Amino acid sequence: MHHRWSRMRIAPLACSAVISTVLMAGPVFGADEQGASPLPVAAPTVATESQREAYTLLQGMARHLAGLQAFTVNSRSGYDVVQASGQKIEFGESRNLMMARPDRLRVEEVASDGRRDFALFDGKTVTVMNADSNVYAQAPQPGSVDDALVYFVRDLRMRMPLALLLTTRLPDELPQRIESIDYVEGSEIDGVPVHHLAGRTESVDFQFWITQGEHPVPLRVVLTYRNATGQPQYWANFSQWNVAPKFAAEAFRFSRPQDARQIPFAVQRLQPAAPAKATGEVTP
Repeated sequence: MHHRWSRMRIAPLACSAVISTVLMAGPVFGADEQGASPLPVAAPTVATESQREAYTLLQGMARHLAGLQAFTVNSRSGYDVVQASGQKIEFGESRNLMMARPDRLRVEEVASDGRRDFALFDGKTVTVMNADSNVYAQAPQPGSVDDALVYFVRDLRMRMPLALLLTTRLPDELPQRIESIDYVEGSEIDGVPVHHLAGRTESVDFQFWITQGEHPVPLRVVLTYRNATGQPQYWANFSQWNVAPKFAAEAFRFSRPQDARQIPFAVQRLQPAAPAKATGEVTP
């Protein structure tokens, strides 16, 4: 008989019989708990040459990501879940992400337990599906990927790990969230030269490994929630970056699987009933 570990998650994309949960908390790469404005933290400390270099490199990555019109990337990530006993158990997932600005995003996920989810923004509608349960939820959302991500996180209360990295607001948001940053070392990941940076926000310690050269992209991110019990970590390794992809027409089109059942997002199900009309009529 297998032990049933608590799997309450830090940062998965989730879809179940009732689709719910909130964005990964953390003032670096998500919104605050309401999914709206950045946290009011001080500008980063850049007193030394090393700190200035680190900040410049991070902002260079932010501007590069925000300026990309299209890209694909794969990632593997893991996150600690602190048990009632204090023991930390790591769970994880792998993701394939496709972005075509201004208004197309597709994220496919396979969790460490084999569960398969995906989220799709097509410029008009947000769709989330759990392939194993063959259920999906949809909500209208016209506009850009930036708009869709805010709606996805704040209004639908879904999780999107490292959501801020996917927005064009990244270069403006980072300075408001970082309290300090410094250069650790030049290093390599799978033979690729990278800059290793480390910094802090009000509640999160973060590390970035960013490719050197004219096209800076992250190859690894580690977040440590230092104020949370047990100081759990979230990490993500990125691979197969393609900044000039060619997408098939159906890449951002939702094809409803046979016998798939549509269900509401949790926030749609929990919406209060409409008030009675002013005429005094009783609504059924």
